[in-house]
Amino acid sequence: MTDSVAHSIAAEMGARRGLEIIGFDAVSVDTSVVREIVAAIDDMLTKYPIALRGIEITDPDGGVPARGPSAAMQRSESAAIWMVLDGAALATLVRPAGSASPRKWLRRRRDADRPVYAAVVREYGCALEVAGDFRARHEAQRVLITESLRGSRDLASSPLDPGPALIDAFTEVALRGDRAGKLAKTLHDMLVKMARAESADLSA
Repeated sequence: MTDSVAHSIAAEMGARRGLEIIGFDAVSVDTSVVREIVAAIDDMLTKYPIALRGIEITDPDGGVPARGPSAAMQRSESAAIWMVLDGAALATLVRPAGSASPRKWLRRRRDADRPVYAAVVREYGCALEVAGDFRARHEAQRVLITESLRGSRDLASSPLDPGPALIDAFTEVALRGDRAGKLAKTLHDMLVKMARAESADLSA
């Protein structure tokens, strides 16, 4: 028997957003996980709209993605953008019923309180990279090299591998807003700008 509640929540979001939905009818997909996925997707598509084709959540019991390309793959002009979420990884982020709430010092962080939400936001950052055809990496690399030469304490990623830095920056700004660091805001803006420019080019 499938979890009809979880599936109906995902299906409603899919119909509302014009997205294909795969894997949300698996019996082992927790309803609370689906609610957080839907909340994150709604927030991200509203604030950072892209031509997202669909969302797949893999079976927490070991299923493999049915569709592609994933957000981590280079796309051609005609390739659809899919978000493929690791159901097993998301399941580990759900606190058991009755478990203690996060310690007081963690409550300032939205990703500590809502780890599934934060994980989906991070994957959406990957989708933004695909939407921008990975063009933000060139500008990001220049910024990271400059920061490295300055000995910046904010630099947490290798200038030679700007992809992770862009995703980290996007996630930080999406979750923390004005409280995010200056470098994170700079990289976030690059990623969003390139994704929007690519979307405009394709719709022209």
